[in-house]
Amino acid sequence: MALLDKVMIEEIRSSINIVDVISQHVHLSKAGTNYLGLCPFHGEKTPSFNVNAQKQFYHCFGCGKSGDIFKFLEDYKQIPFREAVKEVADMAGIVLEIDTRPAQDNPNQALFDLHNQAARIYHTVLTATEEGAKAREYLHNRGISDEIIEKFNIGLSLSDNDFLYQSVKQKFEESVLTNSGLITFAENRIFDSFRGRIMFPLNDKNGQVIAFSGRIWRPEDLSNKTLAKYKNSTTTPIFNKSDALYNLDRAGQSIKKTREVYLMEGFMDVIAAYENGVSNAVASMGTALTEGHIRKLRSVTKKFILVYDGDKAGQNAIYKALNLLASDDVEVVRIPDGLDPDEYNKAYPGALGTLMTSGRMAPVEFLMDHLRPANLSNLQAQLDFIDLMSPKIAAIQSLTAQDAYIKRLVEILPDFEYNQVESAVNQRRENVVASQVSYDEPFMFDDGMVPPPPPEDDSYSFMDQSMAAVVPAPISSNKKLSQIELSELQLLHRMIYHPSVLTRVASIHDFQFVHRRYQQLFEKMIGLGEVDETGLMGQLMGEDSETFYEVLSSVNVPDDISDQEINDLLKNFVKAAKGSQLQALQDQLAQAKQTGNSALELQLTLQIIAQKQQDGV
Repeated sequence: MALLDKVMIEEIRSSINIVDVISQHVHLSKAGTNYLGLCPFHGEKTPSFNVNAQKQFYHCFGCGKSGDIFKFLEDYKQIPFREAVKEVADMAGIVLEIDTRPAQDNPNQALFDLHNQAARIYHTVLTATEEGAKAREYLHNRGISDEIIEKFNIGLSLSDNDFLYQSVKQKFEESVLTNSGLITFAENRIFDSFRGRIMFPLNDKNGQVIAFSGRIWRPEDLSNKTLAKYKNSTTTPIFNKSDALYNLDRAGQSIKKTREVYLMEGFMDVIAAYENGVSNAVASMGTALTEGHIRKLRSVTKKFILVYDGDKAGQNAIYKALNLLASDDVEVVRIPDGLDPDEYNKAYPGALGTLMTSGRMAPVEFLMDHLRPANLSNLQAQLDFIDLMSPKIAAIQSLTAQDAYIKRLVEILPDFEYNQVESAVNQRRENVVASQVSYDEPFMFDDGMVPPPPPEDDSYSFMDQSMAAVVPAPISSNKKLSQIELSELQLLHRMIYHPSVLTRVASIHDFQFVHRRYQQLFEKMIGLGEVDETGLMGQLMGEDSETFYEVLSSVNVPDDISDQEINDLLKNFVKAAKGSQLQALQDQLAQAKQTGNSALELQLTLQIIAQKQQDGV
């Protein structure tokens, strides 16, 4: 593509109404001056995806996704920035020349080429050598057909120490071989990192090989307890197991079509699913589910189905995954008899597909079994179980479903009646937002801060009641913001549209926002110097960009600004800091009492009294 300066990008951005583009993919309804719809980047039943037609950006109050017209196309269609710009330009009738420079200009292209070449070599070894014939027989005995070997490009690394190295050393520089992780350069020798293993290649979304997983298969290796059954590629410039997913390149179209994805633990499970007609399954590579995996999938799916191993470790992995997916539409498939999906497929041929499509359960149903106390005769254990399950039942939107789960919980508990459990659920129902329930305790905000305890009365606040009017209500949000968060959002909003406010606050010694994400955006704005809305829109990346759009979306204040408004906002920060200091002292005092440190207890009590007197509490 021809080089694009900021003026050209802005011309293209302003040439098309973002509402017209997004409405092609998301059903939008007019809501005041904005448009509202179900977020395409995470599963939800209540619309929280806002499109601002006036300022030409979108922001989801559920998952935080936000950006301009280019960012939407990048995330929704999983395309690079330049392709998004080109697509918008085409819509607007603006002619742009495509950059035809060869792919080798990619700084990592040599690594892709080496991995692609290695995959071809491994596959040829498996399908056309004597040792490969023995490995194929092993695979056939495990139910892997020649069709599957071709479909998934399965290969074999020879047991020779440096077969791969000898095959590629003339074609690639030593630095490329070293960085690939496929060749090990020891002090006195060079050898292949994978030897004597059946090789499963992992591709990126474009189909290029980025990593391998190797499985032992020879009888002497299987009996060797010191050898790991599976060995995965190490982290390289083109592979990070924290966001790489096996089979995503093949499953992508099916996932987009069904808007569902099956999450599994291993590549053999994915292959077993494929054999049973399930083509929208992926697996993480030797790691637990991460935020990186989820972010990659949210742009193409609305529902996650967890199909992990049936043993204790697999069920614990489901429990942890549910916490990461608390705001998404999720179902669980439990594999019977403690088997993994591949084992179940072999034990019950043809049954896995039916189980995966018809044997799904809601997260609450899974948790009711998974978290059930071992000793149900213990009254306190029953009470704790009710406390644990009540918010999860209350988070379910359907009252009919809530009633069903309350009845099931009563069936489990020997000492409680329906009305007692229902009362516990009702107490949680008023304060629970389904998209924010965490499956672990305690609940944490996304930036790591534990929320303050609920107010006992309306006077609880870091602010004086006389200052409460300074802080605007959020435009629309699924997350209930604290008063100090609202102050932070308003102050950042004023900084964006009034550079003098940024200059003033930046000159205050040791000024800090309370929440990390707001402090991070503040520091980025200082580093950029003179800022405005358009300039920030094009220069901020990642979390800073999401926070920026959160500020624009969450604050509705008049254009006029006064020194008194900024003074009041800054006073709120002082009060918040003092409140944090007092809370820290009180936490230390509680710890001192618990450990029986009477000297420290007295010292901290005096400090707390002095702090309260100073603050006029």
